[in-house]
Amino acid sequence: MKLKLTLGLVGLLGLIGPSLPAFAQNEILSQPNVSDAITKGDLPGAARRARELSDANDIEGQYNLALFYWHGVGIPQNYDEAIRWSTLAGVRGHNKSASARRVMAKTLEPVVVQKAMEWSRLRLIKMAEGGDDAALVSMARSYSPDFGFANDIEAYYWASLAFSAGKAEVRRQRDGLVSKIKQADLLKTQQKANEWFAKFRKDRL
Repeated sequence: MKLKLTLGLVGLLGLIGPSLPAFAQNEILSQPNVSDAITKGDLPGAARRARELSDANDIEGQYNLALFYWHGVGIPQNYDEAIRWSTLAGVRGHNKSASARRVMAKTLEPVVVQKAMEWSRLRLIKMAEGGDDAALVSMARSYSPDFGFANDIEAYYWASLAFSAGKAEVRRQRDGLVSKIKQADLLKTQQKANEWFAKFRKDRL
């Protein structure tokens, strides 16, 4: 039996409308059209709007969609989709989604959690290649120990790209990894980062 999300985020503490669990009352209601649909009792419409926002890379919409999927509210219950969207929003910096993901991950098979991370990274890579520098930061974050799939070399690679793109917030992460990586691997990773930057950010060279 799956755990209910708690942490002050999700639960069955009340209702908004006839059947909506009182998860994320503030979060869901902060989304235009999502809250309107809920007020009208159109839960499928609310879930549909959350999906539209998610597909448009709206981080709050992705968090909300994860919760809709986890509880099967207005949309068929799907734990795989829930962990995917909570992972994506979490690595993008949505703290509540990262917390919800930790609760979800405790009750799911490790392979499901791993596939969710792989799915999220593929999406982030496409975003980064398309010019989204914040996605570079998210990729570096996805390889940190916080999400359970740490890889120092990959974290250094993406943090280096993000820093070169002007994202100063990754400097501490990047610099902290230098002592953990062999010199030969550092050189290879730096060369790889230079090649990526020349290909996808050549207008900034």
